[in-house]
Amino acid sequence: MSWWRRLLKRGEMERHLDAELRFHFDGLVADNIRAGMSEPQARRSARLEFGGVEQVKEECRDARGTRWVEETVQDLRFAVRSLRKSPIFATTAILILALGIGGNTAMFTVIRAVLLKPLGYADPDGLFRVSIDDPIQNNRDIGFSWFHYEAIKDAKSFGGLGTFFIATENMTLSVNGEPEPLKGARISANLLSILGVQPIVGRGFRAEEDVTGGPAVAMISASLWRRRFDGDPNVTSRSMTLNATPCIIAGVLPDGFQFPVRDVDVWVPRPWEFSAIPPAVQPRTNVLIGLARLKPHFTMQQARNELMVLHRQYMSMHPELGDARQGSSMRIAPLKEQLVANVRSMLWILFGAVGFILLIACANLASLLLARSTARFREFAIRVAMGASRGRLIRHLLAESLVLGTIGGCFGLLLAKWLLGVIAHATLVNLPRSTEIRLDPIVLGFSAVLSLVTIVLFGVIPSLQISRSVLADELRKGSAGAGGGASTPVRTLPVNMRSLLVAGQIALSLVLLIGAALLIGSFARLREVDLGFHASNLLTMQIALPPARYDGPKQRAFYDELLHRVEVIPGVRSAMLARTVPMTARYSTDVAVVEQPAVKRGDRASAQLQTITPGYLRTMGIPLRRGRDFTEHDNQSAPGVVIINESFAQRFWPSYPAGQDPVGEHILAGNNPQPMEIVGIAADVRQRLDADVWPELDFPLAQTSLQTAALAVRADSDPKSLVNAIRKEVLSIDRDQTVSGIKTMDELVEGTLGQRRLTMVLLGSFAGLALVLAVCGIYGVTAYSVARRTPEFGIRSALGATQRDILRLVLRQGLAIVLVGSAIGIGAALALTRVMKSLLYHVSATDPLIFAGVSVLFGLVALLACYLPARRATRINPLEALRWE
Repeated sequence: MSWWRRLLKRGEMERHLDAELRFHFDGLVADNIRAGMSEPQARRSARLEFGGVEQVKEECRDARGTRWVEETVQDLRFAVRSLRKSPIFATTAILILALGIGGNTAMFTVIRAVLLKPLGYADPDGLFRVSIDDPIQNNRDIGFSWFHYEAIKDAKSFGGLGTFFIATENMTLSVNGEPEPLKGARISANLLSILGVQPIVGRGFRAEEDVTGGPAVAMISASLWRRRFDGDPNVTSRSMTLNATPCIIAGVLPDGFQFPVRDVDVWVPRPWEFSAIPPAVQPRTNVLIGLARLKPHFTMQQARNELMVLHRQYMSMHPELGDARQGSSMRIAPLKEQLVANVRSMLWILFGAVGFILLIACANLASLLLARSTARFREFAIRVAMGASRGRLIRHLLAESLVLGTIGGCFGLLLAKWLLGVIAHATLVNLPRSTEIRLDPIVLGFSAVLSLVTIVLFGVIPSLQISRSVLADELRKGSAGAGGGASTPVRTLPVNMRSLLVAGQIALSLVLLIGAALLIGSFARLREVDLGFHASNLLTMQIALPPARYDGPKQRAFYDELLHRVEVIPGVRSAMLARTVPMTARYSTDVAVVEQPAVKRGDRASAQLQTITPGYLRTMGIPLRRGRDFTEHDNQSAPGVVIINESFAQRFWPSYPAGQDPVGEHILAGNNPQPMEIVGIAADVRQRLDADVWPELDFPLAQTSLQTAALAVRADSDPKSLVNAIRKEVLSIDRDQTVSGIKTMDELVEGTLGQRRLTMVLLGSFAGLALVLAVCGIYGVTAYSVARRTPEFGIRSALGATQRDILRLVLRQGLAIVLVGSAIGIGAALALTRVMKSLLYHVSATDPLIFAGVSVLFGLVALLACYLPARRATRINPLEALRWE
């Protein structure tokens, strides 16, 4: 017979039994009434006589298997009523749980989207990033040239090898006479097919569009399609003006497509044709990164070996180009690993931190439940005396934990959703794959499992402890009764368990505090770094002149007119133009000193390339160490001149500032065969606060061409107040021209610290929360101990113990827990903080001063948490304590 038929049969048997029981019960009531009882008395007597039959009904219920369900429902209902009677406890527990579960759910969502999920491309595991490593110059993952790409693109290990420009390009879109600055990306025609991405409207790029002089085409993002073209399905039949050039719209890419970086709105072919690089040197400039799809049955090592062979062949065949240095090697790495390399350590550290917070919260809640259960000791003893088993008592306590965990998990999910919204709009750090960060069924399942695990962690331990203590108390009472004497039950829980939980909280919180202190110390060191210029009251923006309308002379005329107009704007102290500004991307070239022994192109040193106007050093606040600044006379008709920085001088004249003076010497840079005279030496300027200064060459703008320039304005007060006036002057010169990337220099400096600042703030917040929870735990266990030992303190006082003796006694117990937890925490921190090395700057992961300082500070806070309840113990009246006993 199947199980459901047996269940139906048992249900039918019980229905018949219920009918028979009602018949007999009514008969007993009638007999009692005939015997002279009133109806209430008759029913009461019938119920007493009917007890044995009711037991049959209970046995039938047990046979049917529904008793445990009814008991569970009863326990849950009672748990809800019990928690409603203790709103402060319930609110505190739910809040702690929500913080722990919400933080962990949010961080898991981010880590899953950024680190764990496969890339949203066809066969993502087969995609690899190709670049160059130059160990001699200590450069990793740098670009190669278009000529170099042509030599390696037919590698047999790859099913396809495409390329893209290493950075984004500022472009200006004009539709119906309204210019709009856009972020553009340059990719090869085959890149989308390698990724397996199809446009939602139109087509991809064609091979004939990816050659010099090919048709002007572009692909646009779905957001730009809707914003400027109203989602027109026939947009491919329309054209737009991009950088003053009519451009055919080939297609629209899907929503969420973010290759190679996020917030790109337009993609164009011919990745080597970056407007900031002179056309003559574009194909030999190392600004390209490769994207390859590995063929089946080929390994990454086989592909690397083949690329190295092709790389060496290229260097031997084209030594005159100098774009591939001797000692360099080809680098191939999975695309996913490269995308998340900069944020992986930060995310795992933060995930570990919120995991610690959850463990501390569980320990704190377990301690609270132990204290709450102790207060209900008499209630549980009565339950046991009435026949409740230990299992039923444990189920009752777990029901309360289940209610708290469920409510805390729901609120934690809401908190996680809010935190994800904050992360999505955060500008402190550029998270890859940020558009994929969202709650989904897997995240919801993680949150449910996390809530269940949390329930077990903070609910099982108190349940086992209180049930064991209650049963032991009942056995003691039974033994006392057998002996004929009376004894007072010892209504206490083992202090060791609560002490162990508090010691664990102390250890975990100390690890977080030390980690946060290391990051704070590192951040402080970074803020002390000399930038080499003055960042305050400095406004920067980008101007991209379209090549179709501005050749060399027209560029210089536009820049001269712009500087003349900007410098007379009220509130402007000075202005300048440069290829780039500090804290942004720089380009490099190979250099050699004419007066020193000749070096082959492939063996030359590298230096960063900068192009500036005569007001650059003054506007940026960069000191001129030797020689002179550029003047208006350093133009096209004058001999070539250059300003170097001190790192350049020390690289080629090691005795600098003593010894030979570099001013007056001549250098060769890149493919320019004409030597240029060094006319000045400027102070070093940092491009990143945590990176070494590179040698730098500054060329006068009047002696070169510059398609894309950075405008910097030194203001008398708030630089942002000048934005509209500057934008108006740009439009007055060219109504189709606009500016982009408007930021203050302070914002650019802070942007280089974004990841470090975010990690420091979050880890510091977690550490502060952990400290509060740990202090609450220390205070709670000490206060619990004082309350438990009240009779003892009363007796000690009656026998002559002073307040100092009692204070010392209580503090000794509390500080013993603190010392044990601190020792464990310091040992764990010594092991775990080593994973933070990549986030630290000039601070050791085991810095003894930070470890000692945090330990002492934590000890003082813990001492205060122990002192408050200890002081209360010294005020106990001996008579009242003995009367309570």
